[in-house]
Amino acid sequence: MNLKPLIGLAALAAVGLAACGGGSHDATPAAAPPASIASAPAPATTIAVKVADAAGGKILVGTNGKTLYGFTNDVSATSTCYSTCAQAWPPVLVGSEWMVGPGLDSGVFSTITRDDGTTQLVAGKFPLYEYAGDAAPGDTNGQASGDVWYVVGSDAKLIKELPAAAPAATAPAAPATTAAPAPAPASIKLADTPLGKIIVDAEGRTLYAFTNDKDGTSTCAGACAKAWPAASITGDPVAGDGISAALTTVDNPAGGKMLKAGKWPLYRFSGDAAPGDTNGQGSGGVWFVVGADGKLIKG
Repeated sequence: MNLKPLIGLAALAAVGLAACGGGSHDATPAAAPPASIASAPAPATTIAVKVADAAGGKILVGTNGKTLYGFTNDVSATSTCYSTCAQAWPPVLVGSEWMVGPGLDSGVFSTITRDDGTTQLVAGKFPLYEYAGDAAPGDTNGQASGDVWYVVGSDAKLIKELPAAAPAATAPAAPATTAAPAPAPASIKLADTPLGKIIVDAEGRTLYAFTNDKDGTSTCAGACAKAWPAASITGDPVAGDGISAALTTVDNPAGGKMLKAGKWPLYRFSGDAAPGDTNGQGSGGVWFVVGADGKLIKG
């Protein structure tokens, strides 16, 4: 019997099977997609608060390094700072994914929902805020402002007294500022604002009164005076058109004299960047602009 044709058919069948086997082997890489699913990026987490060394010990700062404050009027971790108050003291807002920096106990931090639906960070029982008058990390110009705003320690408690060493380092600069040449005599005038006609200085910057100055004497000194510099003056003040309040002077705690309208010593606000700003209005419930008659405008 001639077996050559059978052997040839067997060889062709083997080649065909090998080709089919190769096709099924090439299809196996389709199992790779699970690897691409596993490598999907995890949700980003933002550090919302950090700790920094300051003269008063370790204090809380924001992601930008600026000092954070608590407001004593915020009872039971509920924010009462809105509108013009929130312009001077911006709340620390966070997203859904946040964490605390190294050295902080995450258990003392929580969040609340503000009236506008945003989420504000809370340390202990105090919602946290920045201060518009702090220009750079390390500034604590808002400390003790109105006797209601204070820096917050890493233990989530307010630090109401900073060591004298820290203010002393900046205190010598204050006389240099007040000693700078000022217009003499000063011109106090009226400006039209959404709050009505209010008293402003010669440069158009808003002037404020402090309700703690009940007897007509300035009680804003030290850290308070950093946030609310006295409207200092040399010579006799000159009232502009439309001002009916008695315009006099009173002793400035930092030295020299400061303006006084009616019974109120007058101050500028470090959080006002330009003429026409009224960011200090209502701050702490104790700072208000002054009308032409020397009375506070609280609305």
